[in-house]
Amino acid sequence: MADENNETMAEETSQEAQPQESAASVAAAQAEAEREQVLEQYRAKIREHRETEARLKRMRQDVRGLVARYQKTEDDLAALQSVGQIIGDVLKRLDDERFIVKASSGPRYVVGCRTRLNYDKL
Repeated sequence: MADENNETMAEETSQEAQPQESAASVAAAQAEAEREQVLEQYRAKIREHRETEARLKRMRQDVRGLVARYQKTEDDLAALQSVGQIIGDVLKRLDDERFIVKASSGPRYVVGCRTRLNYDKL
């Protein structure tokens, strides 16, 4: 009879252990599911952060381009507002590189000419 009592107690102990094991496995499964959900949220935030960084980088490049364009426009306006070049007519060729030019404002000047220009067209 002692053997029967020992077997009965062993069965009761194993039956009590099964609900504890199943509760532990359910808790572990829930923890794993929660972990996966949190990891997925983290990955989504990382992707969102990378996209935001890329958009910010593009915007900064656009700003640099716009600033350069603005500066060029300012320089062009300053050039238009400055005193222009004197326009004149070539009167006589003195030598290979020097010419007498009559300016539109009246006086005559002796000027040099760039070597890469075709002198015959002057």
